[in-house]
Amino acid sequence: MGLTVVLIPVTLLAQVENEAEISPNEMRSLLQANKIPTHRAVNTIGSPFLNEEFHEGSVFLENGRVTRNVPIRYNTHEQRIDFLHGNEIFSVGLEKLNSFEFHMEGKRYRFSRGFEASGLTADDFVEVAADGAATFLVRHHTSLFQDSATYGVATQEDKYVSSEIFYIKAGEEGFNRIRRPNRRRVIRNFPDHREELEQYGENNRLDYSSRTDVARLTAWYNTLVQGE
Repeated sequence: MGLTVVLIPVTLLAQVENEAEISPNEMRSLLQANKIPTHRAVNTIGSPFLNEEFHEGSVFLENGRVTRNVPIRYNTHEQRIDFLHGNEIFSVGLEKLNSFEFHMEGKRYRFSRGFEASGLTADDFVEVAADGAATFLVRHHTSLFQDSATYGVATQEDKYVSSEIFYIKAGEEGFNRIRRPNRRRVIRNFPDHREELEQYGENNRLDYSSRTDVARLTAWYNTLVQGE
């Protein structure tokens, strides 16, 4: 049986905001009562999702109310959250959300907004990959490139292309956007302990274009600062 995708109007979120804390069953009931059928594109390469699978997570509304322990996934192309209920998928835009999080492969992924930097506004959701004395953010974005119909070609294929943009804030300055991240461009964002960071990166064979490895480096820096 295939999955059905439905979109949730803003009026539903107004109902949700009236709850101090919404249980999974209450959320699903509200979503099911307001479903609008839509269709996904076919013959596409790639995915609009950070991860195709659903993972247990929590969603926090602007006013601090929350729904917990629901299967969700993050659509980085349309900037929305999908909820899974049985064989149906319900989608909610991020406009009314303050943050959300989920657990995947034993790790906690947190997403929030309210940060500003080059190419980043306070309304953009980003992954808070590490925080403390230094904060490392990752903006996930997916673009859809639509293939033009070509004479003699029977099948038209569209393509999703995902990107990650890194931001680091350490010390008194604001967030710096890291273009084409490498060892030098990442480490120069930290005001001190650069020799220790260089050594840590070498010992652990860090890939500075990897969000996971830059998060490890930032977390290591935070432990150095805490130990002072």
